[in-house]
Amino acid sequence: MRGNALTENKSNSGKFSKEDEGDVLVKLGPLKYKVPGKRQRVIIGSLVVGLNLLLVIAVAVYFYSPAFQSFIYNVGRS
Repeated sequence: MRGNALTENKSNSGKFSKEDEGDVLVKLGPLKYKVPGKRQRVIIGSLVVGLNLLLVIAVAVYFYSPAFQSFIYNVGRS
């Protein structure tokens, strides 16, 4: 039993435990890229979907609104 406690202490004494090593995707020298957490994935996914929706709306407005089309054309010229 004592031997197990010593090996547990040795394995946990490092900066990263074995659980952390399983989540590491890229290890480049001292830098490690780990799998993002659930909250971070939800935020980034929402941001991507929101920006794509904004792009689709802007394209639709561009084709159906001559005023917006001329505005975009004039912004592109300057």
